[in-house]
Amino acid sequence: MTIKYFIRRGAHSLFLGLLLAMVWGCEENLPEGEVIYTPLDLTLQAYIEANKVDSSMLIDSSAQHVLLIGDSMADGLRHPFSLLAKQNGHKFTAVAKTSSSILAWQGKRMKALIEELKPTYVMVSLGSNELFTRQLDAYKKFVKRIVDQIGEVNFIWIGPPNWRKDNGLTGVLAEGVGEGRFFPSQDLVLKRAGDGIHPRWKEYEKWANAISGWIMTESKQKILMKVPDKVQSPNDKLQAHNSQ
Repeated sequence: MTIKYFIRRGAHSLFLGLLLAMVWGCEENLPEGEVIYTPLDLTLQAYIEANKVDSSMLIDSSAQHVLLIGDSMADGLRHPFSLLAKQNGHKFTAVAKTSSSILAWQGKRMKALIEELKPTYVMVSLGSNELFTRQLDAYKKFVKRIVDQIGEVNFIWIGPPNWRKDNGLTGVLAEGVGEGRFFPSQDLVLKRAGDGIHPRWKEYEKWANAISGWIMTESKQKILMKVPDKVQSPNDKLQAHNSQ
């Protein structure tokens, strides 16, 4: 009896072994001398389909220029993200202002800044100052203008860390930036500072780490953002310096 088959050595030999075993198992039901042909194209196609690599799971490990843009929440994320960027070989720039808003950035400001700094990866953290707006139709347009200004540059939008339920802005942001580009910070449980709004210092570290994990596993444009063993606060650095 002669059997034509395709064999490839490697990690998936078990798959092919099982396939061939099923073919050989038909031998008892065949007349003596009959030949079984396992079509090479079908066998190979099945192998390829079974072991296809999903490109959406690939992480871009090249060095990036990460630009963080936003309000006071972005200002709090500045330090942990600067350390994360350094840990992973990226250049990092932050443009954060306490009073920043979606409204303020929906003009030509975003495009001008991107043309000036030439980032390869943009993080937007806006919306906290307008979290309870009811002008949702207007903000849909504002968000679209910002996304249009970012253009072809890879980006994510870090959603506001709600301290109470909003009136729909979070949904507008998620829908406006598209799947795999919106990090839902409202799902996190963060301890707040005295104002009841901003996270405590260490909570910014946890927040940044959560975003970094999401970037590498669930975001549309994955870049290397492994979390370091420990993120030092300015107080940690001061204590280390004084102990020398």
